[in-house]
Amino acid sequence: MIKKIIMICIPLIILNCTALITDPDELNDIGDGSLIHPDVAITDQSVINVFLEQHNGIYYATYEDGSLDMRYRIEGSDIYSGYGTQINAVRTLFGSKLQIYIEGQSSSTGAGYEMNDEMFTFNFGYDGNIYLFANAIFHKDAYSSQNGYGDKLGSPISALAAETGNYYYYDYDNTKKYYILIDSIGQVYIDENFNITYSKDYYNGNVLTITYTQPGGTTSKQDLHFYNDKLIFGNTWINDQLQYEKLTRYDIFTPYNGTYTGGGITLTVGSSQVTLTGVSYGTPVMSGNKLIIYQYSSRYPTKEYKFVFSYDKQTVTYTQPDGTQLTLNKN
Repeated sequence: MIKKIIMICIPLIILNCTALITDPDELNDIGDGSLIHPDVAITDQSVINVFLEQHNGIYYATYEDGSLDMRYRIEGSDIYSGYGTQINAVRTLFGSKLQIYIEGQSSSTGAGYEMNDEMFTFNFGYDGNIYLFANAIFHKDAYSSQNGYGDKLGSPISALAAETGNYYYYDYDNTKKYYILIDSIGQVYIDENFNITYSKDYYNGNVLTITYTQPGGTTSKQDLHFYNDKLIFGNTWINDQLQYEKLTRYDIFTPYNGTYTGGGITLTVGSSQVTLTGVSYGTPVMSGNKLIIYQYSSRYPTKEYKFVFSYDKQTVTYTQPDGTQLTLNKN
């Protein structure tokens, strides 16, 4: 789900889709979504591999109803999506902040949103969890005026003239959708359909901060980083609250991989998936040698299928939702 969150939510409500928000005063605890500056970035993959090995785990989003969604797995030095697909990306590290940059597909191999670059910032907190920021990427065309982009964002900023251009992403129909335009005198233009009622901007040399109010009184502030002819989203605040998503860490399944059977029940544990006879769409969560498969329902209470693995990993005690127990043996 997170893979397309950026492009689905673009542009001004880009991070309204996150599960949780926090006060910006907590930046010291959870980090931020700003671009790692190239001068301090660690790009040595061997160093990054060691860092990732220290943060092995499966990371889950928690939604308002308390349900969990498996979002990422870090195992060894590799990162996988919740579906078990390995994420091949350019990785950059600074402190406890890891940024992964995924290049979009070419027009010959992809279409629509698939052609967009993506970047995510993983801040690893002292609590072991990930604080996730989604960073939209916009590429640059030469500046040209566009119909529907008559709204000015603040006043011209002369230093922005160096960044003149039309910044775009690919829409679902393969067309370029512009986020902002910057003309030769540093004036920023934005889509008239956004209906911004008040705006201002500030440029400090490589980051443009824009602040605006939308209909209904919602205030937003965004940090936009210019780098290598791209515009990259950094932090976003909505009503003075920093937008991010907390992903809670649990243990990986791999040490218990195998098939366990007994009493007509089969439990199959794999690195990216756990299945149980008779349970569809279960969410498995591992903590030490204890596994719980949660089965969520909008109509009924959540069912919990509980397993405790033996020290030698050859048997598992299975407690069913009604409290009855049986022993499963590894095949």
